[in-house]
Formats: sequence, C-alpha cells, structure tokens
Amino acid sequence: MSDHDLPIRLSPTARRSSFAARLSAPLSRRKVGVVLLLALALSVTIVALRRRAAGPPEPPPVLGRMEAFSLYDQRGKTFQLADLDGAIWIADFIFTGCQAACPMLTSRMRALQRHIEERERTLGHRLPIRLVSFSVDPEVDTPDKLAAYATKWGADQERWVFLTGPLAEVDRAVTRSLKIPFDKGGADTSAFDVMHGEHFVIVDGQRRIRGYYETDPAGMAGLKTALESLLAEKG
Repeated sequence: MSDHDLPIRLSPTARRSSFAARLSAPLSRRKVGVVLLLALALSVTIVALRRRAAGPPEPPPVLGRMEAFSLYDQRGKTFQLADLDGAIWIADFIFTGCQAACPMLTSRMRALQRHIEERERTLGHRLPIRLVSFSVDPEVDTPDKLAAYATKWGADQERWVFLTGPLAEVDRAVTRSLKIPFDKGGADTSAFDVMHGEHFVIVDGQRRIRGYYETDPAGMAGLKTALESLLAEKG
C-alpha cells in the first residue's frame, strides 16, 4: 500500500477545530437571522412611533359656508345658526313620516351620539359637538312631532336638536347652505313622497362646511376621523 492509499488521520486538536468550524457555520447563520428579525421589529416600531407622533390626520378642507337661518327646535323654541357657533356639528335630513331611509339615518345618528359619549367618558370632559336633524317635511313635522320622534330614538336633547319651521327657511338652510336637495312635490303630496339627500354633513364652529359623508360603515368611519381632526384643529 502506498502512502497515498493510507487513510488520513487527524490529530485530536485538528478534529476539534474541524468540528468547531462545522458548528459555527449554522450558528453564524442563525445569528444573522436573529439580527435581521430584530432590525425588522425595530423598523416597524419606529414607523409606529412616527405615526403616533404625527397625531390626527389633516383636517378636511373648507367646502362652503352656512347662511344664517332661524327655525324652531323640538321644544318649540327659536333656534338660529348662531346657537351652533363655536361647536362642531353634524347634520342629517329626515322627516317623521319616513319609513325608508330615515330610520337608518336616525339610527346612525344615535350611534354617533353614543360614540361621542364614549369619547367623553374616556377624556373626562364634554366635547363641543352638536347633532342637528333637519325636517325636510316641515309642513307636517311640528315641534311636538319632532319631540316625540326625539324621545323615541333616545336623543340627548342637550346635544341633539331637531329643527322645523317655514318651508322657505328650511330650504335656505338645507338646500342653499348645505347643498342637500329635497322635494316634496307640492303641498298636497304625501310625506312619503319627499325625496331628500342621505349624506351626513359636518360643519365647524366657524360655520364652514367641512365634509359630506355616506352613511355606510366606511363613510361613518371617515366622519369620525374628520371629527377628531376638527377637534384637534379647534384646540
């Protein structure tokens, strides 16, 4: 047998070195993996902190301005635009004889009332937010009818006001200012024929219209976000 055919025998020291080399390779790969994982977690944390530090989103743009109006609330008292000055308010458009969209709109408004109450409990103070439901059938919806409707839906009547009055004055507030069309089709037409907008409108404390929102879940989420940003803007 030649020297080339003899098996190679490693000394104990060489065998230990070889074993250590084989062991260190996967350990090094595992260390790299851990470092990468920690780096990823750190970057995610930094992004989250930056978003938190950024605060609420930008307030919605100014889309228009309210004209003065004078109507009556569910208590029969005169209610003017000036009574809302300084408060952020959300408007919807209903009538008591409505059996289609109005119950849905009013239930959304009631849910919004509860949302505001929960925010107030969390913050420990009352927020400058009002809810305003305009009757688009004012010839039928007297203050007494609106009062019964408000009670039926559990309205906080210190926050949530229901308005009626002369048709021309309702038209001034709803159509001319808030840009929400409605049409009863004539004085003799049934209330069930009233056609009206189904958006919520948000107005700031300076009488400026700041947004129109659908009443589906996405729209209501957007409205709540806008509400928070306007509260932050108000300071």
